[in-house]
Amino acid sequence: MRPLEGVRVLDLTWVLAGGGGPRLLDALGAEAIRIEWRDRLDTLRLAGPFVGPEPDKTKPRGPTDPPANVNRSGIYNDINSGKRAISLNMTRPEGRELFKRLVAVADVVVDSFTSETMRNWGLGYDAMKAIKPDIIYLQQSGWGYKGVYSGFGSYGPVAQAISGLTEQSGLPAPYPPAGWGYSYMDWSGAYYCAIMMLLAVYHKKRTGKGQYIDGSQLEPSIYLTGTAVLDFAVNGRHWQRTGNRATARAAAPHGTYRCAGEDRWIAIAVTNEEEWGALAAQMGNPAWTADERFRTMDVRVANQDELDRLVGAWTAGQEPFALQERLQKAGVPAGVCQTAEDRVERDPQLRHLNWLIPLPHPEIGTWPVKNVPFHFTNASVDQGGPLGRAAPCYGQDNDYVYGELLRMTPQERADLRAQGII
Repeated sequence: MRPLEGVRVLDLTWVLAGGGGPRLLDALGAEAIRIEWRDRLDTLRLAGPFVGPEPDKTKPRGPTDPPANVNRSGIYNDINSGKRAISLNMTRPEGRELFKRLVAVADVVVDSFTSETMRNWGLGYDAMKAIKPDIIYLQQSGWGYKGVYSGFGSYGPVAQAISGLTEQSGLPAPYPPAGWGYSYMDWSGAYYCAIMMLLAVYHKKRTGKGQYIDGSQLEPSIYLTGTAVLDFAVNGRHWQRTGNRATARAAAPHGTYRCAGEDRWIAIAVTNEEEWGALAAQMGNPAWTADERFRTMDVRVANQDELDRLVGAWTAGQEPFALQERLQKAGVPAGVCQTAEDRVERDPQLRHLNWLIPLPHPEIGTWPVKNVPFHFTNASVDQGGPLGRAAPCYGQDNDYVYGELLRMTPQERADLRAQGII
């Protein structure tokens, strides 16, 4: 039994900040149906890495077919595992009428378009509510439905910059802000997207009422800047970037240090004298560890540049994983800066947690994707969802959705396909 069994979600999202929300509901048992159209495919379908040949973006295969090889993206497969998918041309009036019929048999509608897209199609919340009074509709746009930015498009790094997170990350001035590299706000936005839908489903179960939800990618990112916002509001202080230096408490050494091998690093954080003594012992108690500049935490913090240089000179000759194990056993907080290969192939804790789950795909075979980051004792929850499969191919579930759910005949479906509607 899956917790959300019987819940149906119409998924009009894009990329990760939107698509990751229905991904989690699907893992919990909901039936998530992606709605796509070949003329404006999800960016992830066209983004690598690919299993096999890359998509041919210039040569559609027919009047309603997408370019070749759009089902082979590894990242699309990861973000959309377990979902169903249909092709539907929402730019055509006939397509929008079909969408209305889908609303009638759905519980949740979620999109990540700019704020006015659905309303311009005559498919805003009021229109959906007239079809299904208890429908839940979440708009997960970049900036929210109202306000001066509401019509703007967004990607994770853009929301991250506007929120202040990018400014807070990196080495101190005069170096420029570094940002967080990966599109961190896409995953954060996805989790908030899932939380909003879960709360609305719970509310509907208690009251029988659906609702409209105005979500955004910007607001969750602002919440992640909490300490900086509070410090300015209360003390008038502006956030100053500190690189890898500790800010919440005194800690030294505290940073990442080069190890043996190509671009290998380890993080070490020493927060008290016991840990410092243990680290010094692991280094063989070199004479410099007894220097007056490093005897106490206060002076170590004051002399961190030199301390980092000396610790880094020692770690540079150490194999990172062996060093991590030695330091952890000695009571020194330390962890290898792991690569993707490390996480997939060698991390024993992640393997124990089953963080990857192999799922079958009709074109690329069985490949691992990220599993959900939680485990239930009395419910079936995994990223394969109710179907136990990887991401859907383009239009893979047209026969099920249009045939079984909407009761359309094969001839009706063939006619709509010939007309460029499905």
